[in-house]
Formats: sequence, structure tokens, C-alpha cells
Amino acid sequence: MLDCVPSDPGHRSDMDEPKKRRRTKKHAPVLHCSFCDKSQYEVRKLIARDGAERLAICDECIERSIRIINDQSLLEAEHRPKALFDYIVRQHAIIDQARDRAHKALDLLSISLPPSTDSQH
Repeated sequence: MLDCVPSDPGHRSDMDEPKKRRRTKKHAPVLHCSFCDKSQYEVRKLIARDGAERLAICDECIERSIRIINDQSLLEAEHRPKALFDYIVRQHAIIDQARDRAHKALDLLSISLPPSTDSQH
């Protein structure tokens, strides 16, 4: 039989020491989009700003905002040739940027896109 009592009365074992409190990790608060209220775990990306008011916007709300702005720009430019031309130039730039991002992503996968089907007018 094992004796758990120390033979030396002046000797203190680890069991006699008061237990130290475990440090608990402070979890950062879950962030939510200020527009749709989805949490950071429900969206691909959440962009947040620290400060007195913690503001955040998710990638879905950004995409929705861009669509609204583009649709409104097209409506405003509909009867103004110069504005319509500027709108078309902006849209082509957006398409070119998206194509560049797609090519970079495909390069990561070592895949190539089929030849462009853009028509030359």
C-alpha cells in the first residue's frame, strides 16, 4: 500500500500547493455586418473598423451595393451618350480586372481558360 503522507513534516508536496487558476482565453466578440446582421462565420469576408462604433460590412452587402450603384449609373446614363460611354468604359475595366483575377486563380490550379470569346466590334 502506498503512503501518500510525506514522511518529512516540513516537506510540502505539489498536492499541498494551492491550485493556480487556469488562464482562460478571452474570446474576441463575434462581429456582425452592420447592414444584414450576418455574423463573421456566415460570410466569406467581413471588413470591420474599430472605434467607438464598431462598424462592419460583409462581402455580400458590398456586392449588392456595387450592383445597385452600377444599375443606378446605367439608368442615369441611359439618355446621355457621354455618360453612357463612360459607363461602358468602367464596365470593361471591371471585366478586365475580373478576368485577370480569374487567370491568377487558374494559375494557382495550373489550369488555363479557353480562348476568349469576346467579340471585337
